[in-house]
Amino acid sequence: MKLCYAKFNPHQYLECHTLDAINVLKSIKNSFPWLEELSPGIFERSFYAVLLHDIGKCASGFQKKKNKWGYRHEILSVPFVQFLDFSERERNLIALAILTHHKTLDELEEILPVRIDNIGPLEFDEKLDELLERAEYIEKTFISRIPNIEAYYFGTTKLPKRFNLPPDWKERLRDFDFQKLTEWYENNLEAERGTLTFMRGLLNASDHLASAGETEILLLPDIVERLELKIPMRKLRPLQVAASNSEGNLLLRAPTGYGKTEAALLWANRNAFRNKEGITSRIFYVLPYKASINAMHQRMMDIFSDPSLVGVLHSSASFYLYTSALEYKRLSSLYHKIYTPLKVTTPFQLMKAFFGVGFHEMLKTELSGSLIIFDEIHAYEPNVLGIILAMLKELEGLKAKTMVMTATLPDFLEELITDTADFRELKTSAEEADKFTRHRVHVIDGGMESVGELIADLGIHKKVEETSRPGLVACNSVDQAVRVYKELSEDYRVLLLHSRFTYGDRETKEKLLLEKMSEYDFVVATQVVEVSLDLSFSTILTEPAPLDALIQRFGRVNRQGWKEGRIEDVYVLTKGADADRKIYNPYDVVEESLKILQDFDGKELRESLIPELVSEAYAPVSDELVEKVRDYQNTAQDVFNNVKPMRTGEDEQKFYQMFNGLEAVPGVYQGRVSELLDKKMGMELYRYLIPIPMWFYHAERKNFHRLSDKGYGKYILVAELEYDPNKGLQRVPLSEGDII
Repeated sequence: MKLCYAKFNPHQYLECHTLDAINVLKSIKNSFPWLEELSPGIFERSFYAVLLHDIGKCASGFQKKKNKWGYRHEILSVPFVQFLDFSERERNLIALAILTHHKTLDELEEILPVRIDNIGPLEFDEKLDELLERAEYIEKTFISRIPNIEAYYFGTTKLPKRFNLPPDWKERLRDFDFQKLTEWYENNLEAERGTLTFMRGLLNASDHLASAGETEILLLPDIVERLELKIPMRKLRPLQVAASNSEGNLLLRAPTGYGKTEAALLWANRNAFRNKEGITSRIFYVLPYKASINAMHQRMMDIFSDPSLVGVLHSSASFYLYTSALEYKRLSSLYHKIYTPLKVTTPFQLMKAFFGVGFHEMLKTELSGSLIIFDEIHAYEPNVLGIILAMLKELEGLKAKTMVMTATLPDFLEELITDTADFRELKTSAEEADKFTRHRVHVIDGGMESVGELIADLGIHKKVEETSRPGLVACNSVDQAVRVYKELSEDYRVLLLHSRFTYGDRETKEKLLLEKMSEYDFVVATQVVEVSLDLSFSTILTEPAPLDALIQRFGRVNRQGWKEGRIEDVYVLTKGADADRKIYNPYDVVEESLKILQDFDGKELRESLIPELVSEAYAPVSDELVEKVRDYQNTAQDVFNNVKPMRTGEDEQKFYQMFNGLEAVPGVYQGRVSELLDKKMGMELYRYLIPIPMWFYHAERKNFHRLSDKGYGKYILVAELEYDPNKGLQRVPLSEGDII
């Protein structure tokens, strides 16, 4: 009897891979009970989809040539569903899940068998003959074991015995009507949208995890027990206690340093589904920037210890894992599957489920019943906010719960959120908030033109000497930051931090700050400092910005001062660079923020006043911003409604155009990058990449070119611009010289 393998590296028999996938499905079934409420019978149907999904691999051509066979094994698997004792609807749902578990319907439609006047299709008949060469194996080895697999999955008292192979099964396989199946899909799409999504999502999840060598999904341990190792529950603050007792969606506002992260975890612990083994709900902790995501991942790792329990998802997460000495290949793959119970991520990763990107049904299945925490939600542009609001609507329908938290939330944004979904609101009392007051504001006429003289006049350098902590100089643009860095470097020890450094140099700079902060007099930085490392500077001199952004910058000064009731001075300039009007649009918010701060010149900025002041700063443009956000929300909702399960998302390309930035190698490093590619050391290449905004690429397009990919899998963009590890990428064409 000829054997049948489902996997070849290493070899694995069909029944073994199928049982592994069944184990994964059983694990999800025991963990995701809400799916039965959303689609009754989903786990019984999915069992048979998983059971039969790879049976077409028994074709002799596939066994000999695998990926070079030239036909789709799932097309041969589908006809077996006719032997299931289900209604036509349920058989069609199972058939469609099997048919699309690798390719979408639109990708398959040209090769699906279609018979006209009982003639053809010859290729399907030929491939079916190849399958029937393994008929003995199918009957005596694989199908004979189905009753035992059913007993294992359903339990001996609940055996459905749905699969019955008739004597004429070989002839009946040939007569399966694929055209009728696809017509049923089109006619029932709207009514079955959710079920089709979960059918494909569960089969993909089971198949992908089994192929990765996993046989179950992981659960999170009790969060309170883990947190108690860090914070005794008797020392919880009032809002943390309130969050731990809140059920349903929650909107929380509290000062920086209050412990919002712990409050969010306690809320998640309260609202999570769980079984005897642990918390079954997937938890997504959403942040706007990679730097804050990486820092939060490390913080969660400190609580939960196991990297399999805490995932990280963003566009360069693999490099972050690689540099963290973690098992990056395995983990970066598993973090994209329904495996890891807690993931720290960007909103763009979640948006893929609703834009129809990739295996979006699997992500949408994972998001069902989930707990989603949006931190620093104020930091998003109107287009992203609009999409997030549209997502909130969709998530409600998936039985997910959401927590939104921030230290600075304008009233207009709060109203947008609470109008979209039902949220309970928690805010610190004025008395409690004021305990976290740490800053005295000084508004300084002028800009950064003679920053060295300004620092001397204000006595900022003396503060640096007294505290042995560097002062922070915050600029709104990279060009301004580089100019200020050059000037200050003549007299002080200065470190420059902005977004146009290679990932390797950025990592080095952040390590220097963490380990040798006292060796610098000043750190000059752009907005990256608002969400960067957990550092505390002696003081700050900053260009004008919207009040919420300024509050974030102030938060980098005297971070733990509230413990001792210590107040430190912060300095805000009245004049920025001309380019700031493009960075902050509408600029009215910046001008209004300066007016507000003028009233506090020389005074403490009490934390209890900040929410009201931020709302006041946005008041002149709130109607305009609300209209923008609502327009984006409605557009996003239209896109979401247009996404069809089991088909390629029509707006997938639009998603990547909207959110995928570019990455480039500085011209000075292209020789080294070519060498790494020749040595197949692709992960090391990331050290030499720089994130490039689209506006920058278009402005300097003549200075970019493509480097041959040399098998890397995608082209490498090269920026023929000056690069210095201390200053970053400059808007100056690369001069003649040796390429490293």
